[in-house]
Amino acid sequence: MQQGLEEDLYQQVSDYATSGAFSDAEKLAAQTAERFCWTHEAMMSDEDYWARMKEHFTDQQILELITLIGYCVAMGRTMAILDIANDCTISRTPDPAEDPSHYIHG
Repeated sequence: MQQGLEEDLYQQVSDYATSGAFSDAEKLAAQTAERFCWTHEAMMSDEDYWARMKEHFTDQQILELITLIGYCVAMGRTMAILDIANDCTISRTPDPAEDPSHYIHG
């Protein structure tokens, strides 16, 4: 893998919250991406979340992280709508067990 990253690390991404492979900052960045996708409105008023963000990231880093997440979400949705590059399955629910019929290719 590039940059010395191992395949095992990628296999642990879906379990980032409980995996010992990620730093607290990396776990918070992953949580930010997840929340941005599923519960972005709740992020604005979550004072505990923002306090943790400020512990790990500068204001500039927070802006860059959230902007990058927004860009990636928008590109993924654009590709799904246009049926471009549908190489992986994604779920429209935060928990696929809730409604497996919502799987789409995108």
